[in-house]
Amino acid sequence: MNDQKPSVNDLLARARDEAQMMADKKAAALLLEVCAAASTLVAEQESIRKEAFRDGIRGAAKVIRNRQAAPGSALSELFTGDGTNPDLFADELAKIAASTAVTVNDLRKLRQKVNAAPEGSDEIDDEIRRIYYSVMSDRNPTSADILPPGSPSRSLDVATFVIEKILREGWWTLGNGGVNTGDKPVGKVGLTPAQSSKPQTAATAPLTLLSALILTLIESSKAR
Repeated sequence: MNDQKPSVNDLLARARDEAQMMADKKAAALLLEVCAAASTLVAEQESIRKEAFRDGIRGAAKVIRNRQAAPGSALSELFTGDGTNPDLFADELAKIAASTAVTVNDLRKLRQKVNAAPEGSDEIDDEIRRIYYSVMSDRNPTSADILPPGSPSRSLDVATFVIEKILREGWWTLGNGGVNTGDKPVGKVGLTPAQSSKPQTAATAPLTLLSALILTLIESSKAR
């Protein structure tokens, strides 16, 4: 038995299908008008929610820059670690709040960059953060979803944080390719437990996992 409730978009699609089959044309036209109005409301709510998330990110940046986070809070724990530069972290968050949506073409270009890179870089980090927050803004994010300070393309801990937050119900593996591939790391990423994944390799372990993640996001976008 499936107790999962249909989404608003699913209900609207069913209502439109029913309207097309109705003999009463006036009632059908009214139902389609209601569907159109409901679709507009859903779109407006989505836009408001995303803007609220960006406002939250901007607010977090201000709190961090002014050192106003309460001790023990989620924000405080993010920027009080050894070697962390709160101002740099605040600048990163401010940039994310102003970033634009990510396209499949953006993902393809970044994957080429990641696969060709001899090591991690700030440029790759900026793009990974942009992808991460683009995905998060489509959900119901909280302060716990703010990326910790650090370099996703250089730190395995930050790279896996990115992947596990994006995947939610997915999986990832990281291993060694063996002597025939120059002992390079090999990684796979799946968005769901049942999803298969092509093995990817790059110069370092973090870059390998990020390459696998980007490929999975590309394949997922194409399937929509």
